[in-house]
Amino acid sequence: MKHPIQLDGCSCGVIVLMMAKAVMEAFPELPKMEFGKSKKHMAQERRALALKILEASVFDAQNNCSMCAASKPPSPGPSMTDWIQWDSCTRWFHAVCVPLNKVQFEQAKNTAWDCCLCD
Repeated sequence: MKHPIQLDGCSCGVIVLMMAKAVMEAFPELPKMEFGKSKKHMAQERRALALKILEASVFDAQNNCSMCAASKPPSPGPSMTDWIQWDSCTRWFHAVCVPLNKVQFEQAKNTAWDCCLCD
């Protein structure tokens, strides 16, 4: 099956999922595989895939990281990492999953931030 070749070392999973979807949609025929391979295009595909997975899950947006789906510890338990809630959609994220370093995290606490999944 002919398909575009990845240009970076971190998008093979995205491409494999795109190929699997194309195979299922075209079955029993072989699919035509055409898609953008740039880092920007792969990031868009990765976000779209994450949103589809979240929408199809029994995910609790108030108690789980919207990137890794790990749950927040019960209060008043200590958190293992910083959490941030986006202003645009109120989803919660681990700062390391977004990723935000300490300086960016401190700035985000005082500024309205748009969700990285909603862009």
